[in-house]
Amino acid sequence: MLEADLQAGHSCVWYFPDPVVHSGRADFFVRELTHRLGAVIPVPGVSRADGDVGRSSLPAQRAPVAVSREPWADTDDGWDTDLPDDDPYSNLLGQLAASGTTVRTNAPPAAPAPAMTLEERLAKELGVTGDPIESLAEQAASGQAPHVVVVRCWDEASPEEAARLLRVAQATFHEAGLLGGARPRFLLTARAEDLPRATLDSQGRAAVHWWWRVWTRLDTEVLMAWRSGSGADDAVGTLVRRVTDAVVAEVCGPDIDRAFALRDAWDGGDLATLRRALGQVLPERGVDSAGSVPSGRLSTAHASTPDAEIHPAWARGAVDSWDGRVRPTHGHALLDANSQELRVLVCHAQNRVLLPLIEEARTALIRLVPGMLRKQRFTLPEFCEKARSQYREDADAPDLDELEIGGLAHAAYMLDLTTAQRQRLRALHTARNILSHRTPLNHTELVVLTGVLTTDWTAG
Repeated sequence: MLEADLQAGHSCVWYFPDPVVHSGRADFFVRELTHRLGAVIPVPGVSRADGDVGRSSLPAQRAPVAVSREPWADTDDGWDTDLPDDDPYSNLLGQLAASGTTVRTNAPPAAPAPAMTLEERLAKELGVTGDPIESLAEQAASGQAPHVVVVRCWDEASPEEAARLLRVAQATFHEAGLLGGARPRFLLTARAEDLPRATLDSQGRAAVHWWWRVWTRLDTEVLMAWRSGSGADDAVGTLVRRVTDAVVAEVCGPDIDRAFALRDAWDGGDLATLRRALGQVLPERGVDSAGSVPSGRLSTAHASTPDAEIHPAWARGAVDSWDGRVRPTHGHALLDANSQELRVLVCHAQNRVLLPLIEEARTALIRLVPGMLRKQRFTLPEFCEKARSQYREDADAPDLDELEIGGLAHAAYMLDLTTAQRQRLRALHTARNILSHRTPLNHTELVVLTGVLTTDWTAG
């Protein structure tokens, strides 16, 4: 959405929670976005990468985020291409990101003097001595590719300066008659405290985006599968690993780091071992956990922004929207042995993976029923009537393909089944009953079921 807005000529503000900025990942994601764009001008912040040079000149209440390097001053294209060694997923995301380069082929800009204003630093990047906003407008009006000016507000001393520059730019471009894709645009990236919404003013005309509802279940599960790899397991081991990955994804939700750590610490097992492993990988409950109870309104999880009720918790990185629900980022509540929440999450994950496979096994067995029927004693309509669900009140016998696992197990004596086939049908029936009552399978039950689901009915 950000890319589409910027390509359409809209300036944007991108808000991140504090931990995403402090970890350096906000810089990573900003870089991945700008690699998809052309004519990018990253404006260096007021802080230098090599220490606290000039830091004393900054207001004490607005010290910029200290980082170990200036993320866009290390390479020839103005961006740092080295991904953090301790980042468990940026390498994968970097491989998936669209390739591209900026048009700035000159040498990387020297670190600016701390006393330079944002406007002065932008002018230096453009290589002009006058008003940089007027220069941007003139270049765009002459037919040059419009620039995307990127300002990281967490490296700025004054939020008002960035907001004022955006407002002036918008007014200048409007007066110059620059429309749509021909208009230069700004991308301001910020934490909530760096650039308060009130600072932007209603005349800013910037599209506001939030790091909210970004990670989805698919993201978490794909990363889990990528991390665990294909391995050399047999069919049963592969399916058990799929279930384990799904449980970890469901339990950790949007907390990708915790998901990786939990997957390393827990390779399957019962609820007790899962709870112990989760307790080992969760950070200590601190101030960030306070006040992070999710909103009860369903609309909150599907909104494009965190609402006022949970905004402080979002800014601390304590909550996120994941899979249509507002979830605490760290699941300390799951450590309570008296709570049923962990049990329910595990059951949801097992249902998601196993129920479609149980349905496939049911369908496969139904196709074989006519050939397995003891025709000397029973007819197919009699079998269907016997296998009728106890919840059906139809006068007519159900069709064969409508029979459920429980009914098939109830009428199994009418079929010529081997002992192994009867055991597999019984195991399917047991597992289906357990899962339908929101109770997770224990490890032994899971291994038995995965063996059934990976064995053909004709195997004997």
